[in-house]
Amino acid sequence: MLIANVARVGHHRSASPTRRMFIPFKPPPVTALLPTVLPSPFGAGRPHPLAERAATETQAWLEHHEVFAPARWQGPLGGKMMGVLVVRDAEDRVGYLRGFAGTVGRRWLVDGFVPPVFDTDAFHAIWDDGGDEVSRLDAATRARREDARQGGARGQTAALEHAATTARERQREFSRAIHGQIEALYRFPNARGESAGLRELFDPHSPPGGSGDCAAPKLLSYALQHRLAPLALAEFWWGGIPRAGGRHHGLFYPACRGRCGTILPFMLEGLVYEPPPDVGLQAMPADAPETIFEDDAMIVVCKPSGMLSVPGRGPSRQDCVERRVQARCGLEDPTWPRMVHRLDLATSGLLIAPKHREAYVHIQRQFAARTIQKEYVALVHGVVQGDRGVIDFPIGRDLADRPRQQHDPQQGKPSLTHWQVLERGSDHTRVAFTPKTGRTHQLRVHAAHPDGLNAPIVGDRLYGLGNDRLMLHAERLRFVHPATGDPAEFFAPPPF
Repeated sequence: MLIANVARVGHHRSASPTRRMFIPFKPPPVTALLPTVLPSPFGAGRPHPLAERAATETQAWLEHHEVFAPARWQGPLGGKMMGVLVVRDAEDRVGYLRGFAGTVGRRWLVDGFVPPVFDTDAFHAIWDDGGDEVSRLDAATRARREDARQGGARGQTAALEHAATTARERQREFSRAIHGQIEALYRFPNARGESAGLRELFDPHSPPGGSGDCAAPKLLSYALQHRLAPLALAEFWWGGIPRAGGRHHGLFYPACRGRCGTILPFMLEGLVYEPPPDVGLQAMPADAPETIFEDDAMIVVCKPSGMLSVPGRGPSRQDCVERRVQARCGLEDPTWPRMVHRLDLATSGLLIAPKHREAYVHIQRQFAARTIQKEYVALVHGVVQGDRGVIDFPIGRDLADRPRQQHDPQQGKPSLTHWQVLERGSDHTRVAFTPKTGRTHQLRVHAAHPDGLNAPIVGDRLYGLGNDRLMLHAERLRFVHPATGDPAEFFAPPPF
């Protein structure tokens, strides 16, 4: 579904053409400080200084806004992604626009914020009647399901199940039709004077839920339609941490990949802008990764932060640990050694590369049986409560914002981590992690989520605040040697 919670949205009509959204900077910025190209909306870390200034002013304003006061946005369902777009108007003044993702209190329009990319009158013409029918059909479907669950007299079970299936199919068909009409309302302009619809941009796939409702496309759409030149964009989270985790009040986040990764490139056509960051392009020293141990069965190396463990997609992502150890070992079969496990691009630390299939299978089985012991050390933001503990909750992919992972009680897979405080500082804590499962971004999610440490790892651009590097390091491995059968242990101290 494109719109998930607007069955009772009030009748808020389209913004008046005379509405003033442009907020000039006072005092105006020095010309030399203006960006020469539009920074990528997908770049992590701190935004351009002018976008950060606009966000800081906006956050101070939100503190006292009746609708956006922080106290109203706390709790597991609270929180909203906000955005600012620095622009230059026709009079050569520099200022900014404000926007928010989705709706606020089921309202599309709030004074002082740019409107959605569609016409709200047209939206309500479709939804106000259709939404009531969707709700009625949904209630009917639930009632038929309950009838079928409870059963009935002999011979009625099949009829009840058929009635439930029929009601469900009718509800789905009508809902698809309504949301198809709503999707058709979404039109996105670009700087070339062109426009494209939602289905057109995502073809041949269906648009993910909420596509086009993020702050970034709203801001760019308003700017392009009102002859405001976009200069820099910033998005930040406002309010409580969501149930899925990964968002913290006041911190900046890049535009999502699942929805905006398709929409924004079209909207930016005709502008001079930075390309999105391309992982795997960081220049690495010729002697990386450092060899910790090597024999006839395997090689153990220490991967630096910023280096891929295995080749990625495309020619620019081929330099990696696996390719380098293959070249370094010079075996008769150039496809060996092979990595038997991986570390995130931003994580440093120990990796095992078996030199032949027998060693690979032996170590792989140890990973599958979870008998290999892995220990990490991390530097996290803030003061961690307690000295040790266990973090245990399911993790799944955030389909709308890959590669992010999130707390997902329905579709997620179990993830378990033991942790212990090693050292406390005034605003940082050094923590040891011992993961018992190996989910993607497991330690990063467990550190940042309120059901975990509620303390993002320093330098985490996905779940915290970006820095020079992610302060996470795989420092110790314990396993059985694949050839000798003896216990093997390797250690590489963290570089931070």
